[in-house]
Amino acid sequence: MSQLILPGLIWAFSFWLVADALRRQRSPLWIVLILLVQPYGGLAYLVYLKWQTYRRVRSVAPAGVAPKRQLEDDAEVEAEVEAEADTPELEASTRLDIADRLEEQRRFDEAASLYRRALDQPTKDPRSLHGLARCLIELEQTREAIEVYEALMAAEPRYRNYAAALEYAEALHRAGRSLDAADLLEGMVAETGRLNHRLALAHYCETAGDTLRAQRVLAEALAAYDSSPAREQVINRRWQRRISDKLHELEPLRQ
Repeated sequence: MSQLILPGLIWAFSFWLVADALRRQRSPLWIVLILLVQPYGGLAYLVYLKWQTYRRVRSVAPAGVAPKRQLEDDAEVEAEVEAEADTPELEASTRLDIADRLEEQRRFDEAASLYRRALDQPTKDPRSLHGLARCLIELEQTREAIEVYEALMAAEPRYRNYAAALEYAEALHRAGRSLDAADLLEGMVAETGRLNHRLALAHYCETAGDTLRAQRVLAEALAAYDSSPAREQVINRRWQRRISDKLHELEPLRQ
């Protein structure tokens, strides 16, 4: 009887690992190895998972964070993801917290999946739109990212103090639509008048080939700086220097 128990346990262990490999969408070669080279194939698979986790942690761990601590955090996220998969009715805010942590670990596919699930809710949190758009950019799915940014701009154009709008402009630029990016920044400048927004507008004008428009934007930015209160000039001095340098760089192009 005991001679049957051990092989049965090994097969059960192997099937569990096969299910795990399928869920994680691992290479089919792992499934062959697990089933044909028992139990060593399964043990090799477990070592591989640990090594992958360690490499991922080493690549994304912030400076000064011990790998052991980061591994514990990574394991905690894994547990949260498992719980999320088994709990469809999970609160949207909790799901977004998990998605944010996955994004921080550069696990963009998994994070995007959770952001999409959050968007299935009747009330769409701008946070889920923003997170999904960022993940899509990292996954080089620029066209869909632009569509998501457009939805976010329609819902909340000033989201995160215009940070999302600046990301949207960069997505347009990556898609070869620098003029559209410039038009977007033109509207932002009209609303905020901020020097960093004016500099971004000039950048997209230049990349679109409209150097004269870029020079005009930069000249207007310097005039706005000169007419601003002294306190604001102190705050914006670094932007003023960057704008002056950029305008000086473009000066020879007037000829």
